[in-house]
Amino acid sequence: MKETRVWVRRERPTALAWSIALAVTMLAVYTLTWTSARPRAAQVSAAPRVTREVALEALEGWCVTLGAFEDAARARVEAAGCAGRGAAGCVVEAEGAWHVLGAMYDSEREARRMADRLREKDGLQAEVLPLRAEAIRLRVTAPEPQIEQIEAADTLLTEQAVRLADIALRLDRGQLQPDAARTLCALTATEAQAAAEKLSLFPGAADDPLCAGLTRRLTALAAQLNAVAQTRQTAPAALSGMIRLAGIDDFIGLAELRKG
Repeated sequence: MKETRVWVRRERPTALAWSIALAVTMLAVYTLTWTSARPRAAQVSAAPRVTREVALEALEGWCVTLGAFEDAARARVEAAGCAGRGAAGCVVEAEGAWHVLGAMYDSEREARRMADRLREKDGLQAEVLPLRAEAIRLRVTAPEPQIEQIEAADTLLTEQAVRLADIALRLDRGQLQPDAARTLCALTATEAQAAAEKLSLFPGAADDPLCAGLTRRLTALAAQLNAVAQTRQTAPAALSGMIRLAGIDDFIGLAELRKG
């Protein structure tokens, strides 16, 4: 894997900050869903095309693995067994093996500390696997609103990988109730779906690899978070596992889009 940087460490928000963020998110989503998309599409089709450089930042995440296996089938069996205990249970192929990912962190130090704890207390073969994608710069020729929407879509997906991991961690610590976590996931799903629909309305978006790829990622994220919001699962550990899986899938999909 190529070694590049980014993944900025962020301060953990307080309970008050979470409450404010929830209220602001609800207002933002209401605004998104209230605004009509069709008139917007008509305006964009008549907008002049410009050529501008779009910079997509590099990605870096540190995953705690719960085992490495020679074949995918064995890894999936192991993943299914740990998914209900707060682990993502995501299976990826890297460095010549199939790894079961438990959680992703925004720093190597934090990931290694958790891996050490899992080895010492639970006897798991926990290791740390870095996931990275290089930054890319593209020259895009399109109406200015379309370029802005491309940048906004990429930013939304990048931020959610960090945010979902934090929601899962707060669930585990009892700092966030399951109902509140489901509400946050539902709101984010609405925001992601609205962004996907807006991006897909631009002329030629379905044939453009970047627009189509971002639209697929936004739609996939919305589907996963809607599943979390609608689940009857009440155990915090199982719920945090579902949220971690959505965040890791989001990160991996976005990294693959960068590489492609």
